[in-house]
Amino acid sequence: MGKKLKSDDSVNDSVDDSVDDSADDCMDDFEDDVENDFEYDLENDFEDDEEILEDNVPDWFISAGINPDNIRKEVLKIYEAQKEKAKKFLSDFQGNITLSYEWLLHGNEWTSEYSKGRVLHEDFVCMTAHFVDDSWKVRKWILGYSTGESIPLDDIFTYHFRTAVQGFEIENKVSTILLPNDEDFDEKTVDAIRKCIEAKGNSSINPPVFVVNCCADLFRLMVNDLYSGFSWSLYEDVRMLVGWGRCSSTNWNVKLYHLQQAVDMKNEDVFSKDEIYDDYDKPSDKEWIKIQTFCKLTGCIYKVAKELFEEGYATSNVYFHLLAELKVMLNQELASSDNDYFLRKAKKMLKMFDKYWNDMFLVLATASVLDPRFKMNYIEFYCSKKIDNDEGSKAETVLDCLRNLYARYAANEICQKPICPAATIGSKEEDDDEEGEEEDYDDEEGEREAEKEKEEKEFQESELDSYLKEPVMEWNKGFKALEWWKEESQKYPILSRVARDILSIPISRATSYDAYVSDRREPSELVLSEEPKMANALMCGRSWLKVLPL
Repeated sequence: MGKKLKSDDSVNDSVDDSVDDSADDCMDDFEDDVENDFEYDLENDFEDDEEILEDNVPDWFISAGINPDNIRKEVLKIYEAQKEKAKKFLSDFQGNITLSYEWLLHGNEWTSEYSKGRVLHEDFVCMTAHFVDDSWKVRKWILGYSTGESIPLDDIFTYHFRTAVQGFEIENKVSTILLPNDEDFDEKTVDAIRKCIEAKGNSSINPPVFVVNCCADLFRLMVNDLYSGFSWSLYEDVRMLVGWGRCSSTNWNVKLYHLQQAVDMKNEDVFSKDEIYDDYDKPSDKEWIKIQTFCKLTGCIYKVAKELFEEGYATSNVYFHLLAELKVMLNQELASSDNDYFLRKAKKMLKMFDKYWNDMFLVLATASVLDPRFKMNYIEFYCSKKIDNDEGSKAETVLDCLRNLYARYAANEICQKPICPAATIGSKEEDDDEEGEEEDYDDEEGEREAEKEKEEKEFQESELDSYLKEPVMEWNKGFKALEWWKEESQKYPILSRVARDILSIPISRATSYDAYVSDRREPSELVLSEEPKMANALMCGRSWLKVLPL
């Protein structure tokens, strides 16, 4: 988690202070971050081993004097061995998994012009397992990277989930599914996906599968709607006026930077004072309103996106208060404007946001409670504002959800013990020492200790109640929730498992500059020229390598 928006107080100031200078302040930080990234290319998302491929995988092997068929056979052989290790790892894993779906499409506008070598497939579906392991490390494993050419259209979504769940035998591990904000994922489709997972799990122990939507997708759709009023010629006119050159990236944060430059120059009356601009085509007054609207509202989004995506991986506990602040900023912008175009765009943006917020409220709020800097204080404060008419009573709903979740974990014998990585369990020598120490205690003292522990357990409050009663932690901008719960897992063995599984839910598939992509993300060039089995083996095997070495 990076710096907090405009606040030093841990609860009450975090909403109120964020509403000041929502669009103007972001540009100061933005310039340093983006000025050197104009030529950002989606290829930067790929690992160094992909960048060495001059044309495509087969051609590279041939140029090196290697038979690509032999390499493929070895890769597939290694993949099958690694898959068995992955299945064993996930089978032994005593935690929950989020399964995410992403459709990657090749050939978005300008990027298709830069493809190297042949292209066998235009799209892939990537199924990924997200979890926090016993060492409290965030893991992201690709379980399937495949095309949908031979899958019936009426089964195309459930097929990928069913294949991932059954192929890795994780029916009773999947607690959450992460979906794109896509019209294709209607209620009927989502129900079918949940049923194909829940039907195989132990529903008497596991709660119903959470459904979450990608936050980066929400931002992309909101920004794209704002940008939809721009013609190509308008963007070109502004590009020539400001002189930023040919931009090789369509990322929306770069568009914001460029357009804000133009707005700043207009506000300083640069285009009228300098004769050099006399021969240039300039936006009309109505077009300037469109540009200013885009900059002001997208500036609000960027201010929050910067906190979420540019400070490293953000666990789910930080999303609630940051998105709540975005909602306040957007509402204030709406209330302070009297321009019809601005009002229309702001209302539509808020409508999109409110749908996401209502669908995600329970998951985001539960994660926020498991942040010791907030606990129930922030939720109660937010709901007391009654920003929406139906939100005043939601604080109790959040607490009830968390109590029910805690009760399920408490009923599981495995959850009674703190999370302990197998690699750090004591060696034989340490075990022998402990046995020697135990012999020093007489039987009578041991019985007294056991009886005392039993009595204390009967009367003590739950870990959840104890956690909530403790004071809220002082705000710390460098706070890492996973590290805190790792340290407190001895004190809260049950609740720490709840926290680990909730904090592991990825609220956004994309992180860093991936989150600013204006269109669908594209498949890696590493796999575009490969047969489906080989592409799947390459992408899955590489994502497992750090945890499952060859």
